[in-house]
Amino acid sequence: MMSQENLYQIVKEKIYDRIFQGKYEDGDRIPPERELAEELEVSRVTIRRSLEELEEEQLILREVGRGTRITFHNWGNQGEMDMIVLIAPAKNPFFAKFIAQFQSYAEAKGALLLYVEKPRTEELEDCLYRLYKRGLRNVVIWLEDLPVNLKKLKRLRAIGMNLVFFDSDKGLPYADCVTLDNRLAIKTLYGELKRCGYQSIGYAGWDLWDVYSIREREQAYIEQAKCEDVFLRVPWEKRGNNEAIVRKVCKDYKEKLPEAIICSDREMGEAVSKVVKKLKLGIRIASVDEVSKNRRSEIITYQQDLGAIVEKIFGCLKSQCEDGNKWMPEIYWIEGILRVGI
Repeated sequence: MMSQENLYQIVKEKIYDRIFQGKYEDGDRIPPERELAEELEVSRVTIRRSLEELEEEQLILREVGRGTRITFHNWGNQGEMDMIVLIAPAKNPFFAKFIAQFQSYAEAKGALLLYVEKPRTEELEDCLYRLYKRGLRNVVIWLEDLPVNLKKLKRLRAIGMNLVFFDSDKGLPYADCVTLDNRLAIKTLYGELKRCGYQSIGYAGWDLWDVYSIREREQAYIEQAKCEDVFLRVPWEKRGNNEAIVRKVCKDYKEKLPEAIICSDREMGEAVSKVVKKLKLGIRIASVDEVSKNRRSEIITYQQDLGAIVEKIFGCLKSQCEDGNKWMPEIYWIEGILRVGI
């Protein structure tokens, strides 16, 4: 026989479902207790107790003579940080170091880290809601090229999920966002190349400006170079073939090749460096993110400070769990580390 406590939870979960699905929007009146009891096939006593708990969570407001309405709040959701979910792209070359740093820090803080590969067959928010229904409330999201449904993100925040986005600003205003200071990264690399005496400096990146880091880094280069043109912009859908594309562009380039090239990330830095070496072009390469060992002496890099990034992510979740209605969403830019090869 089902316990009364289980019945309360089932009723609450049905209301959560309706909120997440958009059937109950912020400010909507929900049916009176009698109708809900009939519809959900439980007693009015069960409905009343369930609504009392939802009122304690400040998800509903019961007004005498006016009924009960849904209330969304963009607050931190108080709770424990014993379990954290990381949603991230496993195939990203940066992933292994990122998750290793994350696991180490989580263990030191007494938290269990669960990894979920970023979804491809469902919306991100639907994946998040499945996690929510399993009792997982603290989530870190490495978005990469996934879209965001802000309406659903708002509902997740309202029903009790804490969210931090890494390498993106798309979580605002319902999540904290922690990212490399991309503009400082490009400014630093550009300045180092100038200090080394290079005058013509090109840029190699991707065409997917919807991705925060791609957009910010190219814009920063344009500001530094004071020009709208870039040396190379590879289509995102052809990222697995980027070395061949770089080779073709270098061989077919009609004008004088730049003396140095800033690459948007590790993948681009590796590809451009290989082509430059094979074709003996004598171009100096600089790149955001760490590169493989056999390329380190060839490339000036601006690396992400993983320790500082993970510490800030945990700090954001801690604030959301502890500060409640005092929490305010922010974007945090983390300074990286310049490494100069031979």
